[in-house]
Amino acid sequence: MTAHIAPPRLNPGSKVRIFGRCYIVGETTANGRIFTAADDGSEMMLSFGRQLEMMRREQLTTDARYSALSTDVLANLQRDWGSFSESQKLTATARHAFVRAIFDLPLAHRDKSAIVLPVLQSAADKEPSNLIEVPNFRTARDWYLRWVAAGCDVRALVPNLAARGDHEARYEPWIYEEINKAIDQTYASPFKNSVRQALLRARTLIRIRAADERLVLPGTSKEVIGRKVVESVLAKRGTWEILVKREGRAEAERLMRLTGAGPTGEYPLAEVEADHTPLDVMVIEGGVVLGRPWLTMLIDRFSQMVLGFSISFVPPSWVSVMEALRHAVLPKDEELQRWAEYDGEPFQFDWPCFGAPDVLIVDQGSEFLSASMAATEAALNMRLLQLPKASGDKKGTIEGQFHRLNRERMHSLNGTTFSNPQKRGKYKSQGEAIFSLNDVRYVVIRWVVDTHNRTPNSRTNKIPAELWRKGMDEVGQKPAPPKELIAPLVGKVVSCKLRREGVRHKNLRWNSNAFRALRERIGRSSDVLIRIDPKDLRKAYVLDPDTHAWIEGDLMAERSIENMTLGQYEFLKERTDDARVVDEDYELKLARGSQAQFDFVEKRRCQNGVIPKPIAAFITEGSRAVEHIHGERHDQQASAQAVGSHNLDGPVLSPAPDPNGPYRDAVLRPVDPYPKRDETGRYPGEWQAPPPVALPVPAALPEPDVWPLPSPQTYVGRRRR
Repeated sequence: MTAHIAPPRLNPGSKVRIFGRCYIVGETTANGRIFTAADDGSEMMLSFGRQLEMMRREQLTTDARYSALSTDVLANLQRDWGSFSESQKLTATARHAFVRAIFDLPLAHRDKSAIVLPVLQSAADKEPSNLIEVPNFRTARDWYLRWVAAGCDVRALVPNLAARGDHEARYEPWIYEEINKAIDQTYASPFKNSVRQALLRARTLIRIRAADERLVLPGTSKEVIGRKVVESVLAKRGTWEILVKREGRAEAERLMRLTGAGPTGEYPLAEVEADHTPLDVMVIEGGVVLGRPWLTMLIDRFSQMVLGFSISFVPPSWVSVMEALRHAVLPKDEELQRWAEYDGEPFQFDWPCFGAPDVLIVDQGSEFLSASMAATEAALNMRLLQLPKASGDKKGTIEGQFHRLNRERMHSLNGTTFSNPQKRGKYKSQGEAIFSLNDVRYVVIRWVVDTHNRTPNSRTNKIPAELWRKGMDEVGQKPAPPKELIAPLVGKVVSCKLRREGVRHKNLRWNSNAFRALRERIGRSSDVLIRIDPKDLRKAYVLDPDTHAWIEGDLMAERSIENMTLGQYEFLKERTDDARVVDEDYELKLARGSQAQFDFVEKRRCQNGVIPKPIAAFITEGSRAVEHIHGERHDQQASAQAVGSHNLDGPVLSPAPDPNGPYRDAVLRPVDPYPKRDETGRYPGEWQAPPPVALPVPAALPEPDVWPLPSPQTYVGRRRR
């Protein structure tokens, strides 16, 4: 019958006390209401019947009732039970017997003296060695209300004997005024000076005021006051007030908030945390230092398993979130096989994580507020939970793993930036960088699969992979979303031409036999829509305009591109193009060579009718043009010989054929394509004119009387006479 109980009237967002602990009231659900702890963010679900029961037993009370307690009682609730004296603890225990007797009465009888007084006397008779007398109804009722408002905490019943009596201050009031003024000027200020600076300033202010107002300095010491006086004044001022003045209100709230590893989920994929961080390592590609890449990671709260990640130079955005989310929800067997081939070393363990989370916990980043993220929520049937600002402690799971990854792996790589400039010192991170982007991705996936997921967690002291397996055995394996659903969410759809070489996008090319069949059916150079998976460039898909089905094509580029994401490739291509070296001397030589060709053509255009000697001889001989190019192709003797045989059983020395074809495009241009100069400063192959050779001077011939004239039937020069 609990399903028909009306929910108690509690305003969402208000504060209540459950067993004395402050909780924030949440929204109602079909099963009850969620209460979030104000100190650490942990959540607790209470049914409507349980809420009513706790209200009747005064275990669920308003926060105003707790705040109305006196300052002495609130101070006692912050103290350790062992710090009280024995007499205080015995008195509180004796009072507890009376308030407990009132608590055991029905709720309607607790405020009636005719019923309460006999119960108090009965409690005293059961404890003949009680140290206190039987209280009257008013006193016992006051103890009871104080005890209930404090969450039934026995420390609320401790007598405050220190407040009694006449305690005189050690120094005059004006001394404490100057000490507080010195604290405000030095310690409790944005300058963040030390306690010693506050002490020195207080001594100065006290001496000046004593001289101006003819007051007597305290004591006979030349130091006027000691350090402990300033420290006692600081303790009475309170930590919160000092922090606000030193660090600002926002930072003080962050420092005073209780922090920890954050709450845990009830089962695998119940709650998943997502966040970004820059890795502490410099990446280099083709001699160009690209900088520190961004890591986007998803971690399961229940098992502490890393579900997926993405590494790129794209700043935190919807694209990086979707890449990591796609990696997390899909199986990873094929990916592990591909990365095992990257280094030739198989993985020691598997990575069994897949499936969409029930709740994805994120921060207030703009990438989580887009309409695309809302569509992803609906497609994956998950709920996005955004934490308030400056709530990193509520995502302690993923924040801790970020620090662990940088500390265990990134700080041991060449080119690391370490965690701060002080630790880096004089280490040249950019000059020492040797790892490419794929190298860093390989190191991270190795750390996730063979280290993090298989090492006992410091918080649970259990292996994350075993927790995942046991949790899935209890609640059942959640299926992975179909690729037809997840691919359109992360795919990039663009329009292009379908030509004989396939389809192109940003200098990348995809082609296949299926593309050729579609091209023959819809015509060449037709406009088509292609879908590119930013996470996997090995495949691209063309939309068939007739059947509305996606046709698959293979990437025709160097193998290093296959392991990149689209964002990584675009960033690398842009940085490589920007870093391209221009050799001015080499370019000048190319320009001069091109100009020489142009001048030669223009020179020949001006010499119409001039026939070179070899061409003129070719014309006079009357032979065919093909005889000057090819020799005799037909060999009578070779054609008469027998045909040889092939050895089909011999060893195959050629490598396995490439499934994408024998020819791949080179899409990443080298940064410095120019040849290097030799010792003499010349390029390889550069032409050098030989030194002039001194010819022997011929002997003088006798001068004939008459030179013979040329015959009119011969050639003179290049023109026919």
